[in-house]
Amino acid sequence: MTREQLVKGLVMVLVLVLVGLLPVIIRNDYWIHVLILIAIMILATSSMRAIYRTGEITIGTSGFMLLGGYSSALLTLNLGLSFWITMPLGGLFAAAVAAAIGYPFFRVKGVYFAISTLLLAFVFLYLAGYMKDLTGGWQGLVFDIWPNPITIPGIITLTFDTDTSYYYLAITIVGLCLFILYRMERARVGLVWASIREADNLAQSVGVNLMAQKIFIFVVACFFTGIAGALYAFYVHALSPTTTPANIFGFFTSVYCILYMVVGGEGSFFGPILGATLFMLIPEFSRPLQMYRPLIYGTLLILIVFFMPEGLVRLHHYITMSYRKIVGRFQKKAPSRKR
Repeated sequence: MTREQLVKGLVMVLVLVLVGLLPVIIRNDYWIHVLILIAIMILATSSMRAIYRTGEITIGTSGFMLLGGYSSALLTLNLGLSFWITMPLGGLFAAAVAAAIGYPFFRVKGVYFAISTLLLAFVFLYLAGYMKDLTGGWQGLVFDIWPNPITIPGIITLTFDTDTSYYYLAITIVGLCLFILYRMERARVGLVWASIREADNLAQSVGVNLMAQKIFIFVVACFFTGIAGALYAFYVHALSPTTTPANIFGFFTSVYCILYMVVGGEGSFFGPILGATLFMLIPEFSRPLQMYRPLIYGTLLILIVFFMPEGLVRLHHYITMSYRKIVGRFQKKAPSRKR
């Protein structure tokens, strides 16, 4: 093990310990609520980045979150199924829809694919609004059902009916999903996706089935996006298809996911994690400047795009390079001593 790998491993352990101790350190229900939403958005953004690995950008993330959230909630309400069953079923439903529309959607590329996914998200949104008998319509769906307790006979019973307990449930599920995405990215199939993004014609010439690979990662990413929607549904106990900025199933969520990915650094797996965490905490610390929030967001985004094009995940690299440039300039300006 190299020194760099050892340092990364120690940093990862420290981060995991900190994440686990946050509810004990904070002891504030509101901030725990914010942390749960951050975890859900990290999973949604990381799923979007998985699709971006093939060179395509989707603006339909919120639509597949809606599918996962509504399907898991309705299965529990109408059939009485446990959260532990309906949560993966919500992800599978979103994945099944992605598989059904994958082939026609991937026949177009670039901005046309992005617009297609955006319009699809609006279709899902309006279907949820007009299917009143099933989804509750525009007034929304309200239910008070928490995930079923987990009992280890003779040892402990884990319940998830408080914000703190749900926080640990959310970070466990999100952590497992992120681990799967990480391992896929580091595996051979991840290299195939990267080759498609860099040079799809060259990848196809060596035997890569572009359509099959794009549909596969689209289905996988939408599955995890559906899981994020299910986690959100069983946490807030209320689902609504309204198009207000506060609605997680609206257009703004998809835009924010792109923002989190770009700011954090789309080239790194940890970029969306950093971007989502930072940009979801900024509004909480800048409430007195709420009317200037779009200006703050825009300014930060412009600065990062121009001065840190690889995202905040490479901040230490940019600081080191800037330091070396400054030191180099001073050394050049310093007068040389004649012997």
